[in-house]
Amino acid sequence: MKIAQVVCTYPPYRGGIGQVAYEYVERLRLRGHRVHVFTPRHRLVADDPKYVHRVPSPVHLGNAGFLPSLSWRLKGFDLVHLHYPFFGGAEPVIVRKYLADHQGLIMTYHMDAVAAGVKGALFAAHRRLLFPWIVSRADRILVSTQGYADTSALSKYPELQNKIEIQPFSVDLERFHPGAAENLRVQLGIKVGVPVLLFVGGLDSAHYFKGLPVLLSALSEMAAYPWHLVIVGSGALRATFEAEAAALNLADRIHFVGAVDPENLPEYYRLADMHCFPSINRAEAFGLVALEAAASGLPTIASALPGVSEVVLDGETGLLVPPNDAAALRAALVLLLEQVDLRERLGLSARKRAEASFAWPPLLERLEQTYRAVLAEKN
Repeated sequence: MKIAQVVCTYPPYRGGIGQVAYEYVERLRLRGHRVHVFTPRHRLVADDPKYVHRVPSPVHLGNAGFLPSLSWRLKGFDLVHLHYPFFGGAEPVIVRKYLADHQGLIMTYHMDAVAAGVKGALFAAHRRLLFPWIVSRADRILVSTQGYADTSALSKYPELQNKIEIQPFSVDLERFHPGAAENLRVQLGIKVGVPVLLFVGGLDSAHYFKGLPVLLSALSEMAAYPWHLVIVGSGALRATFEAEAAALNLADRIHFVGAVDPENLPEYYRLADMHCFPSINRAEAFGLVALEAAASGLPTIASALPGVSEVVLDGETGLLVPPNDAAALRAALVLLLEQVDLRERLGLSARKRAEASFAWPPLLERLEQTYRAVLAEKN
């Protein structure tokens, strides 16, 4: 099959939507498909392979970019796989669909676009005026969990329900696995036996919903407990978070390590004793980092949000707490710091569930089955 993946961000930018698209592109190409990716030209990337197309956009705002040329660039593909939301990219894809309905259109609905203020008003206007037009043209709409599908903007359109398929994202179980990272512990100056907490996420405005301020607030009243927090991620807000940690007298127990190369990221999970995932709203729809933690044998303390609560099972593979609740997050942290046996049991269960439910081969085969079914309908 000749497949176009259309996505608002793509590595080296760090973000869940782009990472999912990247995995699909690389793994489908290994299975013999001709796959190309189309993404806005946020910046020049010197070592892109020829099948990665960074498209100029006349209008550009944050991760959004208007790409009118997609209407003709997508000509000749059997299937277009749109990763949504993509403001400025979805619209030309739908125009293309009108011009060539024989071309299959798959949409992965990653999340509801959620924001406050002017941006939130723009999202609401888009959802009211353009969203129904966009989703109605898709041949299939893929959502990572049933819980998120049932509570998302999609649920307001009964006519879409027969198009929706639940297709979870996956994790590389060979790359992420349990183990130790003693050299990294020494490098960071963390004493043997001191529990390590891990946070992985972007430190920029696009990832405002990751909830790092809630985690810092929770830790500010845990001075009596031994712990170190390792924060993996970069962005324009890093200095703000570092200043906040210093103001809370946490600077000597928190390590901001910045962006970590993909090949080195698994080592940080193996360094940790538990994973912290305190997202504050439904802009967090799944949680690839929670899957990576589970594959690494770590329990995750996460916010009880639609989607996330199907990745992290409360009391089975981790603990769920109300979003934006520092006191509840603190109680969960203390519980896992105090009860080592519980922490280890949850981590073992998390690894087993990752092996059973989130391995790449069967889930990629499901995606191929969807592709083939759509193409069969077009012939």
